[in-house]
Amino acid sequence: MPVTLARALACFLVGVLAANCGDATGGSATDSGVDSATVADTDSCAQGLVLCGNLCVDVSSDPAHCGGCNDDCPGSQGCQAGQCIPSCPVGATLCGLECVTLDSDDDHCGACGNACADGQVCGGGACLDACPPGTVQCGGDCPDVSADPNHCGSCGDECRGSQVCVSGDCRCEEGLVQCDGRCADISSDPDNCGGCGNDCDGGVCVNGACECPPGSDTCDGQCANLLTDDNNCGGCGIECDNNRELCVAGSCQCRPGFTLCGNECVNLGNDADHCGGCGNSCGDQVCGDGQCLNSCDGFPDQCGQSCTDQDEDVLHCGDCFEPCDPDQVCENGDCQG
Repeated sequence: MPVTLARALACFLVGVLAANCGDATGGSATDSGVDSATVADTDSCAQGLVLCGNLCVDVSSDPAHCGGCNDDCPGSQGCQAGQCIPSCPVGATLCGLECVTLDSDDDHCGACGNACADGQVCGGGACLDACPPGTVQCGGDCPDVSADPNHCGSCGDECRGSQVCVSGDCRCEEGLVQCDGRCADISSDPDNCGGCGNDCDGGVCVNGACECPPGSDTCDGQCANLLTDDNNCGGCGIECDNNRELCVAGSCQCRPGFTLCGNECVNLGNDADHCGGCGNSCGDQVCGDGQCLNSCDGFPDQCGQSCTDQDEDVLHCGDCFEPCDPDQVCENGDCQG
């Protein structure tokens, strides 16, 4: 039977750019004023590209981000129009999303969709009553098991990915190298760049060497987008507060729902040092809903001097002092996004 390969379809939700960008060369946060939980700087990418993490990618053709960020096509599949498509080996033809051998496939005999009648078999691309010499009957197919990647050596022995069948053995096509059970082009494969297992870690592979993609820089040997990288925001080594800030347009800005008080991003709703407004300290009291209180009665949880709800508090998600990443939200005690 033909090799069946799944396709991956995904959607990527892109948030809005935060306002009031700060100095791109400094690490101090600015107040974003954004109430969305997801913020991404699409303007930092060239037209037609999408920001995935710290890299600008073409989700219509990138097999590592096919249709959406991090939607990786399995094996050696390619990406076309945002969906994963098989990379068919020599001798096979893509029919829909399957690689088939038109000479012997009874569902696609001689042409895609040309199915043989019940009781017939497919041999030499024609529907026949019996398999011709030099072939073997495998169900309704008449493959040459010395060359058919779907029946290599015997019925049902399928070659993996883009492997071809030569003399009944599965092998990689010329110019490809077998890496961890699949055929890889080590001149362009970012997972096997220049050799098996040499991972470009977010970069691209060009002529067997790892390079940073367009729109990114090299910081400490790693590719970084200085406009969006929380660890290299506006310049290499400039870090945003990984709990309260995120990097937008090269500036550390307060995560959604937080306000800049001095040099710190705070939640005015339950920060005892800035309760309801910057500098409004509760002293020994607790802070809840922007008010200084004697106790957290009426609130689900208390973490330090903060009255909170661990089901939705991004700094106390599921438990006290368990923060979510700046681009995440807290839903039912779990960080999402």
